[in-house]
Amino acid sequence: MRVNQQPEIISISPEKTVLLAKNSRERPGRFDFLVREKEKTIGIEVLTRPSKGKMREKLAYANEVDEFIFALPENSLEFYRKKAQNGIRRVINKNFLPKEFSDQKLGVWLVDCRKGMVTEKGPFGKLFEVK
Repeated sequence: MRVNQQPEIISISPEKTVLLAKNSRERPGRFDFLVREKEKTIGIEVLTRPSKGKMREKLAYANEVDEFIFALPENSLEFYRKKAQNGIRRVINKNFLPKEFSDQKLGVWLVDCRKGMVTEKGPFGKLFEVK
C-alpha cells in the first residue's frame, strides 16, 4: 500500500458512538463513519439536507478525530460557494459561514447523488465562503 501512496486502513466503523465533552459534561455522539488508519483517524458525517445549524452542531465531533469530513450533495449550500457553477466569482456575496468552519482539519466532499460519485473535495474553507 505504501508503494501506491494509499493509506493503511485498519478499520471502517459505521455509526460509531463517541463521548463528546462540552461545558465539563459528556454526551454521546455518533459519527456516520469512523475510519482508522495507521497514522490518523478520520470522521465522516453524511448530510443529505445540510444547514448551517446542523453542521455547527456536528463540529464538536471534529475534536475527537485528526480529520473530519462533511459529505454533502453537490448543489447544497450553493449560497456559500466561492464560485458560481459557471466558474465566475460572485462580486457581492454577503453569505458567509462562521469562522469555526475554517479549521484546517475540516474537509468537504461534494457528491453527485444521481451518479453516486464525489465531484469535488477539499478543505472546507477553500470551497465555501468562511468569515
